[in-house]
Amino acid sequence: MKNPLPRSGRFAALLLIPVGLLPLLFGGQRSFQHVPSPRFHDWTTRHVVYSQTGTSAALEAARTDPRAIFRWREVEQRQLVRRDVQMQQLRSFLNFRFGRDPRRFPVRQSATMQRDWSINLGTAGTANAMYPAKFSFDTTAAPNCANDFIVFPVNAVGGAAQPNIVAFNNLYSGSIAANGSTGICNRGATGNDTGIAATVLWSYNVHAIAAGAAVPTSPVLSLDGNKVAFVESAAGNPAHFHVLAWKSGDGKVANVQSVLSPKAIVAPFSATAPAAGSGTATDLSFGATIDTLSSPYIDYANDLAYVGNDAGVVYRIKNVFCTTASCGTAVPSLDTTWGTAGAVTIGGTCTGASGKLTGPVLNFFNLNVYVGCSDGKLYAISQAGGVASLAVGDGVSSKVFGGIVDPPIVDGVNGFIYAVSGSANNGANGVLVQAKANFSSSVAVPIGNGNQCNIHAPTVNNAYFTNPASANSLIYVGGVTGTVGPCTAAGATGGKAVLYGATFGAGGVLNAGAPANSLISGSPVGSEYAPIGEFFNATTGNDLVFVSLLRNNSNGFLNLYSFLATTGWNAGIQKSILEGLGASGMVIDNSSASAQASSIYFNALNEDAACSSPQAGANTNGCAVKLTQAGLQ
Repeated sequence: MKNPLPRSGRFAALLLIPVGLLPLLFGGQRSFQHVPSPRFHDWTTRHVVYSQTGTSAALEAARTDPRAIFRWREVEQRQLVRRDVQMQQLRSFLNFRFGRDPRRFPVRQSATMQRDWSINLGTAGTANAMYPAKFSFDTTAAPNCANDFIVFPVNAVGGAAQPNIVAFNNLYSGSIAANGSTGICNRGATGNDTGIAATVLWSYNVHAIAAGAAVPTSPVLSLDGNKVAFVESAAGNPAHFHVLAWKSGDGKVANVQSVLSPKAIVAPFSATAPAAGSGTATDLSFGATIDTLSSPYIDYANDLAYVGNDAGVVYRIKNVFCTTASCGTAVPSLDTTWGTAGAVTIGGTCTGASGKLTGPVLNFFNLNVYVGCSDGKLYAISQAGGVASLAVGDGVSSKVFGGIVDPPIVDGVNGFIYAVSGSANNGANGVLVQAKANFSSSVAVPIGNGNQCNIHAPTVNNAYFTNPASANSLIYVGGVTGTVGPCTAAGATGGKAVLYGATFGAGGVLNAGAPANSLISGSPVGSEYAPIGEFFNATTGNDLVFVSLLRNNSNGFLNLYSFLATTGWNAGIQKSILEGLGASGMVIDNSSASAQASSIYFNALNEDAACSSPQAGANTNGCAVKLTQAGLQ
């Protein structure tokens, strides 16, 4: 009998065998040095989409962005995790079927909904629609209590008892979780430590503005997690760009759950690139106005940052984390090779009161920078400084909610850009727009009634990442139906918040017309959706969509929900909880069987000092919150 495969063919077949089975097949083990594989989750990972399909040129270009590598590695790890889960399920079945007493299936996850922990951030927390930034030390190992951390920006003027940027570790802590087990980072309780909450890693009040300032937008991390870049801003002053080389323990006091004794970092700032762990920061003033919506976006391949302000100007900053050979020890500065002295002024209608910019997003295929403006237009800026525009909403000079308030979503692999506005067609409806990357064509999908609420960032489901043209691909976006009058007014009546699921056709082009799917939320009226999140949890095999409603009052109504979207647009609300008057942008991480390691992080808006009760009216306190995904599945 001939060999079924030639020698080379047998070797090729061997490559298909899972690595973990090789020692079992051939005996013995070889030790290899484990190299940690870090990654981050921040606002930018929600606004760049790297699917598994596309042209070879687009996929190759995407490899220059670590976010693409993170995404594709995550898909591979999900497959491995799913295989392990299936093997565990098989073992459980065999033990049940053939094993000795006791015979029982593994206990199912509890339906209990609860927070793992919450920590007061002071007089305000992370701003509406902004995100914390999470760092994972090694995605190929168990979640790490000491080295995994999350950074929360604080939209409050810093002071002796008020930080404007903080970080926590021991994240995977909590009381009895929904899966019936305690957090893997739990410790013995002491007088200064609850033992079941995260602990302060550091707390700072960083300000170049003499009277102090807030951090109103989302921070970003260096690839090694040792540095944080963010914007400081205060009324009547130009915005400032900082890079902080944080030091563990700075601003940490005896009460390890308190951030309210921050270390101050003020002038003089570091004149050289700050060394990791030094507890120092750099400072760069940019423009002449404040920045309220534009979070910095990092081009890691070239150590560049793009950031805008409220006057319709986008800046490019070089030597951000000083990771290139040309940096030496330089501090961040405007890149004068781009635009005019490092700045591109959009002009036209994106100026003055209508010039407030969102965070910019870089397309790694065509190298355009995409940014939304309060004039209701989406802009593309070329590397040569040329500016192209596409009308999306009515603009704030025409309608209160006609601007673009969240950064666009860029799918460079498939050549699509997505943007939303709360008012289009002269207030007739909100809108979701899908445009070709060169703006040669676009599809505008009407979303509910117009000029009632802002519309925040949508999200695509897991099927889109596999293939945007597949029958199950969807994009979720929140809107309003009826007349709210408007959503920000206390006691508003008449309208309801609605979650929509829009579908795609041939070539991944968004289907025109009203979305095929919709789900009306319950009372109270006067609500808008926060940015929507999505996460495919390989441990459970569930694709989950997370939504939060921003209320003008609580009235005891739940406001954070999860929807199961594994096999269709939704299988109804899985779990829900009341979190202040709504959530900021949510960071969702980890497919893990470790207790409380698959997590959701956000700031609960408008809570009391104990982080236990929603407070109507002005933002009284912000609270950093973590929920376990199991509690929302």
